[in-house]
Amino acid sequence: MTSEPVALPVLSTAPAAPVPSQSATSAATAALGGGCASKTSCGSSAPATDPEIAEKIANHPCYSAEAHQFYARMHVAVAPGCNIQCNYCNRKYDCANESRPGVTSDLLTPEDALAKVKLVASEIKQMSVLGIAGPGDPLANPKRTFRTLELVARDCPDIKLCLSTNGLTLPDHVDRIADLNVDHVTITINMIDPEVGERIYPWVAYKGKKYTGREASKILSERQLEGLAMLAERKILAKVNSVLIPGVNDEHLVEVSQTVRGLGAFLHNVMPLVSAPEHGTVFGLAGQRGPTAQELKALQDSCAGVDGADMNMMRHCRQCRADAVGMLGEDRGDEFTPETYQGREIAYDLAGRQAVHAEIERSRAENRTERETLRITDSGPKPDDTVLVAVATKGSGVVNQHFGHASEFWIYEAGRNWASLVQTRDVQRYCEGPSECGDGASVLDKTIAMLSDCAAVLCSKIGPGPYDALEDAGIEPIEVYELIETAVAAAGARITAARAAAAPTDGSGDAGTSPTDVAAELDLEVRSGELVDVDLLDPDLMDEDPFAFAVHVRPGAGSCSGAGAGKGGRGGGCSGHGADHASGSRTDSSRTDSAHTDGADLEVARS
Repeated sequence: MTSEPVALPVLSTAPAAPVPSQSATSAATAALGGGCASKTSCGSSAPATDPEIAEKIANHPCYSAEAHQFYARMHVAVAPGCNIQCNYCNRKYDCANESRPGVTSDLLTPEDALAKVKLVASEIKQMSVLGIAGPGDPLANPKRTFRTLELVARDCPDIKLCLSTNGLTLPDHVDRIADLNVDHVTITINMIDPEVGERIYPWVAYKGKKYTGREASKILSERQLEGLAMLAERKILAKVNSVLIPGVNDEHLVEVSQTVRGLGAFLHNVMPLVSAPEHGTVFGLAGQRGPTAQELKALQDSCAGVDGADMNMMRHCRQCRADAVGMLGEDRGDEFTPETYQGREIAYDLAGRQAVHAEIERSRAENRTERETLRITDSGPKPDDTVLVAVATKGSGVVNQHFGHASEFWIYEAGRNWASLVQTRDVQRYCEGPSECGDGASVLDKTIAMLSDCAAVLCSKIGPGPYDALEDAGIEPIEVYELIETAVAAAGARITAARAAAAPTDGSGDAGTSPTDVAAELDLEVRSGELVDVDLLDPDLMDEDPFAFAVHVRPGAGSCSGAGAGKGGRGGGCSGHGADHASGSRTDSSRTDSAHTDGADLEVARS
């Protein structure tokens, strides 16, 4: 680590650019269509319709929810000083035990940063993006920041360049950002009302003077919005980060989202406050709590509006360290200590990287073709009935992780032909201490509490203990190794159909429904028999038709018994939530009976 002191930089005394006029704001809004220019690309798995935007986000793991499953990012900590103070921030150096913004193990010179980038990019060839995100503010350290970007652009032409800023001096540097072809800028905007801001920001340092209270927040907000409009005018993609602080700005962030969209923001990323006391932040020491996973999702949904019509939300942020390396959700920084790159001449493996990226794009194209073939989407009007489904994955677009090995779960909204990533949840982030899970709660207890609003969990394997615990909590455990969207949409379609089948019919008061009703819902033909359960076929048989359904029937007329099913659906009767899971290892003996039960005549047609 360098011994360079951390000091507040000398700020420019040049006059500030004027706050954008209404015409400038309108032009900025028009530049990106009032936010994201393509409603089928921002944070979704569908390709962008604007070729220019498509190229910019194609392999950017922060700007594309699909790309984050395949591509890695890297941050270099070259910007130590900051020009504002946030009550949720405490920058730490030489720290390897915390994973949050503002933390780094090494401060780098621009030359060391270049050497590290070349080494990481050649070793982790799926790394596609370099970001400068601190540990202070990159634009409060403009010489170090822009020198680093110049060097990387010169020697690593295939890497996308990004920076994150609090926005205080952004208007002074937009032209330089554009000249360096930095296509992605993140601005942290937590308020547009100075009365809210004074509870978040103790002070800002602007033009050589320190401001406090409401005046400080007013200056900061005006400069942030001015800089955002200037980025939009230059067609630089801007992502707005907002920290959700319960009781402080939670009710205000919908207004923030609407405002930044009007100024041309491409994405809005509402993140949870990280406020553990051991981090030493003002909020942490004062006992300010962070939001629950459910509170965060509700606020994100409110900002997005119906079918994402109001704003495109980033749902997969991991709140990375200032020196993060690797895929989102992982950190391989320990592999690249200063001893591995300082003073070395490192060759940049451009050809090797291009080959790896070509293979990634081939895999993504195959996945996209499968989604299109099965009509699985995450854009446009969603089904009337959806459920939340948690996924344990190591990336690459596949359900491929053991339940017990997952440190985070990807939360999808699932329904028939619908699979939309809406959140990622880390157990320790959202469920810590007695206030959330009860004194002495186990990791499993915390995980179940964190997933309490989910109907099912998809994983490649799960032990009997967690299996039973999830079932007892009303969460269906499903073992599967499959493309995420395929498995999620299939589970969502089956669960919502089973719940609809178990719901009372209008005016009858009967908890069941007829086989004909369920057959119509699932596009199935059931020629005789009483419907008992609807389930997925054996995953081993799903290659040809992943959306085939198995229907368990009993001969004879009458309606489904509904609540008569025993635990795990083994008592016969409608499955509801505790269905007999054909994809789980516990139901091998039932698979041969899926197509016909007690000789009942059944035909299954593809939905």
